Amino acid sequence: MSLLRKCILTSDGSKTLRVEHLKETYHSRHGAFQESQFVYIEQGLQFLIQKYSKPVIRILELGYGTGLMAYMTYRRALQINNRIEYMSIDPFPINEEELRLLEYEKLFSPLHNCISFSTFSSLKWNHKEIINDSFKLHKKIVTFQDFQTDTLFDLLYYDAFGAHAQPELWELQWMQKSFDLLVSGGVWVSYCAKGTVRRGLEKVGFQVFRLPGPPGKREMMRAVKP
Repeated sequence: MSLLRKCILTSDGSKTLRVEHLKETYHSRHGAFQESQFVYIEQGLQFLIQKYSKPVIRILELGYGTGLMAYMTYRRALQINNRIEYMSIDPFPINEEELRLLEYEKLFSPLHNCISFSTFSSLKWNHKEIINDSFKLHKKIVTFQDFQTDTLFDLLYYDAFGAHAQPELWELQWMQKSFDLLVSGGVWVSYCAKGTVRRGLEKVGFQVFRLPGPPGKREMMRAVKP
C-alpha cells in the first residue's frame, strides 16, 4: 500500500505530513513539535522517570511516522541518567524526499554528543542500532496487529492515526494488547481523549487519567497498568 502524503506547516512553525485519502495529519495542525514534546516526552517519558526509579527504560512507539518523537526521546536520553531501549513500529515508513521537506534539522539546537536528525533518520529499518550507551533503537516495518515480541515495555507511545481515519487500532482488542505489552506500573500515553477509548482502557484493567491537552486540544489521556 502506498500513501499519498503532503507536507504542511503547523501553527508552531514546524511541519508535518497529511495523508490525503485519510484526511489525517501525522501531528496536530496546532503544532507538530509542541504536541510531540508535551504529550509524549513531558506527560509520558518525564512522568515515568519521576514516578519510578528505572536504570533502563524500554519504550514502544506505535507509529514511527516522521521520527520526531523518537529523536526527541533520544535527545532526552542524553540528558538523564536512564538508558533507553526504544522500539518503534510502522508499516509505511516515509521516504527520503518527504523527510527532507519537513526540515526538522532546524528545530533542534546543538547538543553534546548528539547525532543530527538526518543521521538518526537514516538508520536502517528492521535492524537494532546501538547509537551510544544511553540509547538503543530498533525500527520495525510491521503493523501493530502483526507485531510480536517477548519484551515487556515500561512506556507505550500510542500514536496511531485518529479513530475516524484508523478506527481498527482503537478497538478493545488493541487496548488489551497494549496492556499485555506493558510491565506492572507501565504507562500508556496518547493525544487521544475519546470516551470509547477511555472506557476500553479501563475495561482491560488500566487506571486512566484525563489530562489537559497540548495547545489546540482540550484533553489527552495517560493510562497506568496496576
